[in-house]
Amino acid sequence: FHPDILRVKWLRDWLPITSGVVSSPSVKEDNVTFSTSSRLTVPAREWRSGAVYTCHVSHEPTHTIIVKNITSGGKHGPFPFLECDDPSGGVKIYFLPPAQRQVLMDSSVTLTCVVDNAPLHVNVTWTQGNTHLQSGYGKTSATEPQKVISKLNISVLDWNSGKEYFCIASHDDIPSEKRRKPLVYLLLPSAEELSAQQSVTLTCLVKDFAPKEIFVQWTENDQVIDGSNYKNTDVMADSAERNYSMYSMLSISAGDWDRGYSYSCVVGHETFPMKTLTRSVNKSSGKPSFLNISLVLMDTVNACQ
Repeated sequence: FHPDILRVKWLRDWLPITSGVVSSPSVKEDNVTFSTSSRLTVPAREWRSGAVYTCHVSHEPTHTIIVKNITSGGKHGPFPFLECDDPSGGVKIYFLPPAQRQVLMDSSVTLTCVVDNAPLHVNVTWTQGNTHLQSGYGKTSATEPQKVISKLNISVLDWNSGKEYFCIASHDDIPSEKRRKPLVYLLLPSAEELSAQQSVTLTCLVKDFAPKEIFVQWTENDQVIDGSNYKNTDVMADSAERNYSMYSMLSISAGDWDRGYSYSCVVGHETFPMKTLTRSVNKSSGKPSFLNISLVLMDTVNACQ
């Protein structure tokens, strides 16, 4: 590659890996191009479980992205991508990537979506992002009648670019994903913070929602605040209820708070009729309560145990 600007990252089941990676410095070859290597060491137990490991290489000067996946195969045979279970423990959906021969030799590749323990006449829809690609009844496997298979042909260029493709199986006997509107609480600074007269923290608690996809941002006097100025926690699951919770903390100067600036927590979720919900607060909103913050956050922690 040339010039010598390359980024390599590893993922396990689509989540970034931060340990076990050793990357060598790039080496100049034939006075023109460079080469490098990156090695990932994983526990044998993880490898045997069928986890999918991804090497993601990006070369910004040439706008090139190359994504390669590898797995031991696990219980589903070669190269399962992603498995999704329905809440009742019945239907399972998983991907099979294209054969390596296709990737190297052909101009197009085939993605395969397998619906296991499937009822009859399962409708399978393929999308790329928000774009509908194809839909129709999946074909029953000749060797395993309980499996329904749907295939999608895409170009090798699209495959190597790292685009995300989605397989959606629908049937009256397949439970739909639970949907629950978030509860949103905007909590005032504690009395201890206000007495310190330095900076104060506003907390936006978002709890008991499903599905887990959500976004939270802040505004000051109706102007969007840069994301580097607040901290969103990871979405936390309540395994018993299949609900999710998270909170966001915004640190502001005590002077801006005393001047009466208005702050809003904007929450976006698919269950809101207008797609977003806004909670606003300023100094005159009410008496701050440290006890209130402690109790609510404790409820969130308990939900994850």
